[in-house]
Amino acid sequence: MTVKKVSEHTYLLDTYALGFPEFVAAYLVIGSRGAVLVDVGYASSFQKLVEGLGEAGLKPTEVEYIVPTHLHLDHAGGVSQFIRKSSKTIVLCHPRAVKHFLDPSKLNASVREIYGEVASLFGPVEPIQLNNIRSVQDYERIEFGDVSLRFIHAPGHAPHQIAVYVEEDQALITGDAVSIECPSIPLRFPTTPPPSYNHVEAIETLRKLSRLKSKIILRPHFGERPWSPSYFDEEINLLNDWRDKVEESIERRLAVDDAVEEIVNEYVERLKEEITLPFYLYTTVRVSYLGMKKYLEDNR
Repeated sequence: MTVKKVSEHTYLLDTYALGFPEFVAAYLVIGSRGAVLVDVGYASSFQKLVEGLGEAGLKPTEVEYIVPTHLHLDHAGGVSQFIRKSSKTIVLCHPRAVKHFLDPSKLNASVREIYGEVASLFGPVEPIQLNNIRSVQDYERIEFGDVSLRFIHAPGHAPHQIAVYVEEDQALITGDAVSIECPSIPLRFPTTPPPSYNHVEAIETLRKLSRLKSKIILRPHFGERPWSPSYFDEEINLLNDWRDKVEESIERRLAVDDAVEEIVNEYVERLKEEITLPFYLYTTVRVSYLGMKKYLEDNR
């Protein structure tokens, strides 16, 4: 199933990122006066996104706004393709993201540096025009008839990240402010990528989001979970534990691949069964290691 209704006005669209189900979700919010798409996935999975919209009864031209929670390509890679399909759609984004949508050359170079040959799987990212972009301020609110969205600046994972709160549904679309927890692998993996991960801001964002009155948490990686008062405390503990693991490996002078292998094995042992992480999850853990390592070394 590509589309699933997760609250009164909100649908999960599985983008089948890199060909894998239940890894990267987009969220479609439909009000009485318009539709909003939060995240669009990779450029390479754009056709799956369009199919998901079709299952929900919409064409790209019927989506008034796209809201990329941040610039990373599993969230915003398909934005330029979407605008080519629907030139009247407006991109709502963090103020710091605007220049990168206008000129993605620095973003593309960063992705190639971090991911190497794997970056070719993500698909091309192209510029979009300024008249298709509008930045949103912290706690800014917009209405679509019977549904309203509030945008919350959520730095840490990336300085240009926003979360989206669907007020009538009390549904919080988190972006990558929270960990990865794919249904096929019941483990939470931190997501702390280079070049701009900031641990202090990531913790503060989790505290900020925890103060919202929500019923459901909607995660890009992956899916919905009921609101729990302990969830954000658990996420903070996870990030702090991850920081400590990376710091210890730095002190032991482990090579990156050796450190990642050791940490992955430790996580997998918690399942008490033999599994092999799919490459996309292993790559995510490796990239998160590099981001936390850079943060720690830059802040010594």
